Amino acid sequence: MTAHLELQGCSWVAPGGRAVLAEVSLALPRGRIVGIVGPNGAGKSTLLRLIYRYLRPSQGQVLLEGADLWAMDARSVARQVAAVLQEQPTDFALTVREIVALGRAPHRRGLSRGGARDAAVIGGALDRLRLSDMADRRIGTLSGGERQRVMIARALAQEPALLVLDEPTNHLDIRHQLEALALICDLGLTIVVSLHDLNLAAATCDAVLLLDRGRVVAQGPPGTALTPATLAPAFAVAVRQDRLALADRPHLTFHLDP
Repeated sequence: MTAHLELQGCSWVAPGGRAVLAEVSLALPRGRIVGIVGPNGAGKSTLLRLIYRYLRPSQGQVLLEGADLWAMDARSVARQVAAVLQEQPTDFALTVREIVALGRAPHRRGLSRGGARDAAVIGGALDRLRLSDMADRRIGTLSGGERQRVMIARALAQEPALLVLDEPTNHLDIRHQLEALALICDLGLTIVVSLHDLNLAAATCDAVLLLDRGRVVAQGPPGTALTPATLAPAFAVAVRQDRLALADRPHLTFHLDP
């Protein structure tokens, strides 16, 4: 079976010659969630940029349904791949509805404003993210968690098959972290998500890819990829892995070595 998303030996070298990623491979079936984890500077954001076609691999290929992303035109990729980044919107004069409507741009031709189909998709995204009652509010009046929901709604308005999320729980309190991750799990899309919190990754993701200094050091289900043997050298901490009584997922605790 062809993987929905596949990375074949992908490397990326920054201008100046510094190797940021080295021979990263991944095969993700449709509808699955993979978490990208690792210490600061491990290459997580760079890997995501390869997947949503912001950076071209220096070596290797990123394949979507078996087709090389860089053999596809940008509009075709934007119709299939949506990204929610850490940066918040800066045009605070736009309303929530206007921000979400930007997700329809890849489906429009020329200067067309969209019709009933676009309106239905935008309305559906607003409903799904529980934003309909604030659709006419300016984005600058919203909390950080509400803005994050708006950006996910904009991505959903693209009607993508693949969703890329860069630290979607960053700057959110615990309640909103849990709400955001519950929503992500319920989307039914193929999802690549970078997360700092390893326990959130273990609880949310079907598979985890652990990066350290640009290389894959572990990959697989959370219970086998997130272990003391893989995490301790990557993060330079001592790690203990337990299992929650009511879930077949690992729970990790960390402390500094004496």
